[in-house]
Amino acid sequence: MLSIATFNLRNLGADAPPARLAQLGVIIARDLGSPDILAVQEIMAENPPSPDGPVPADPTYQALSAAVAGAGGPRYDFREVPPLAHQDGGMIGANIRVGLLFDPLRVHFPDRGHAGPTDSTGIRINGGHPSLTLNPGRIAPLHPAFAGDGHHHWAPSRKTLAAEFELQNGQRLFVIVCHFKSMRSLTRREEDYTKKQRHAQAEIVHNFAADLLACDPRAAIVLLGDLNDVPGSKTLKLLKGDLFHNLLEDLPRGRGYTRRHGGRPQTLDHILVSPALRGGATTHIPHINSDAAPSAPEPASDHDPVLATLPAWVDLDRA
Repeated sequence: MLSIATFNLRNLGADAPPARLAQLGVIIARDLGSPDILAVQEIMAENPPSPDGPVPADPTYQALSAAVAGAGGPRYDFREVPPLAHQDGGMIGANIRVGLLFDPLRVHFPDRGHAGPTDSTGIRINGGHPSLTLNPGRIAPLHPAFAGDGHHHWAPSRKTLAAEFELQNGQRLFVIVCHFKSMRSLTRREEDYTKKQRHAQAEIVHNFAADLLACDPRAAIVLLGDLNDVPGSKTLKLLKGDLFHNLLEDLPRGRGYTRRHGGRPQTLDHILVSPALRGGATTHIPHINSDAAPSAPEPASDHDPVLATLPAWVDLDRA
């Protein structure tokens, strides 16, 4: 079995208050049970002295990993592709991005190449089965849906991260971390623009994952993150297609929410899996942040994490 989770950390930087980091460490280590792989969104790093270069967030990941270890969890390693300053949207000067943390005692990360912010990873066939040309790497970071496009009224948005893991038994897992364009909009027209941008992002990610399955129908693939849209939306339909299953659809009615907006529950964070992973997969949402009492201290995030436990699957390359 393998555990994997997604968690929007609400603009987490290395200078976060120690109490907030400690809260997050407890959530990850205890409430999530120290998942083997943790996909994160809204990792923050302030603008560098050179305003046009990449903005790595190593100190933020290191601070979070230390907080998890301090709460009794593992010492996570991490991977990301740092964005260029001001090119991934979100709060001005924060340079938020998606990333991955993982327990190196449970999974292996076969680094491949040195992907830059504008490099796109691809798929190659190795021994008759797919692997990534860059690991980790971004998916189509220069496409207008991610880089922005004035003609479509699309702003630069967080780029999607693709990664390939190896488990101790030789099985391989592809993980694609997303943080689609925000739902925030001031007018009905702007709302329509952001919807269409999310639709384009979902279609790009689906097509990439579908290409992996075309190479190997038994490929183990997880698509996860803050998709900024709800089950049944066009965004989710495009991302799922006929190939992937949203594990949140298996939860009891009314229990799949991951945040609240104006007091109303919303389901914005999702975990989708390929057919090889669907049988026996389970998911759980600890409503730690969205159900916090008004009198309680400020939650560590405005999103709840989502945890999935995945069954063993057949790796045809090893069979």
